[in-house]
Amino acid sequence: MKYYFQTKDLVKIAIISALGGVSSTYIGYLGNLVNRFLGVPFGAGQFLAGLHIFWIVLAFGLVKKEGTCTMVGVLKGVVELFTGGKLGIFVILLSGIQGVLADLLFLVLRKRNVYTLAVAGGIATAANVFIFQLFFAPYNAIHFFTLVALISFVSGVAFAGVFAYNVLNVVEGREQEYSMRKALTLVVCAAFMVGGVYYYTFVYKTSGKIEVTGDVEQAYSFMYEDFSLYETTVEAEMVGQYKYEPETQYTGIPVSLIVEKARPQGTTVRIIAEDGYTVDFSLDRIGELIITRERRLIAKGYEGSYWVQDIVRIEIL
Repeated sequence: MKYYFQTKDLVKIAIISALGGVSSTYIGYLGNLVNRFLGVPFGAGQFLAGLHIFWIVLAFGLVKKEGTCTMVGVLKGVVELFTGGKLGIFVILLSGIQGVLADLLFLVLRKRNVYTLAVAGGIATAANVFIFQLFFAPYNAIHFFTLVALISFVSGVAFAGVFAYNVLNVVEGREQEYSMRKALTLVVCAAFMVGGVYYYTFVYKTSGKIEVTGDVEQAYSFMYEDFSLYETTVEAEMVGQYKYEPETQYTGIPVSLIVEKARPQGTTVRIIAEDGYTVDFSLDRIGELIITRERRLIAKGYEGSYWVQDIVRIEIL
């Protein structure tokens, strides 16, 4: 009996799904760096969103069979879920839908060239913004939602489409031995690989610990479980300049309790994220701030840019 997917196809799908899932946190880190560099707390990270879909398009280019994108999308989501993805089980649905969309587009477009890969990559990547808006309505301004969706589409065209096409040409030996495009493709791949090694070696925090340092009598580090007995729940609405989260109940540990244990001498509490993003609070105004199990700051009463994610350090100044 001849199966639709041969063993070599399944091996390719498994390897690419694993690489795509594991690299998701690294891609998210790069997106946060873009946000910080441009001074925009939300949305700018979509410039790199196409790198998530790159793996789906790459797998299709290598296997060349409908259904590949869906399989990679679902499996990539599963790997991301179990390697620290912040979206929980929702990531499987999100990644799976993007895979299905890519499969449908390849089925309709038929031809396999840089243009079809670019269109499929762009639409599958932009779907991320629409799906989030459907389930969570994070953007309360239509013009900003449109801008973010457009940025996501362009990223998909560039990284999931054109870049994937160039990588396929190099992998399958269709590119000339000495060509500028091949050289640029290899340089970009090498840059991402070096950056990935640096990220997982020096930045990625598998322990989940947060440090408390600065002008304190007792600097220390802690994990969420160390304060789990003091969990509290607050109702808060996150209102940003471009992003909105409706009033929701959040459970976490009080920042005031964390700071108090360090016996602070300064008057300013600085919250520092994994990507270097910082926000400052007056020591006497942290009464309703909490940190969730996912290391997210819930800053009730503060504008959305203060709701820091992926906290790694609290510094007293």
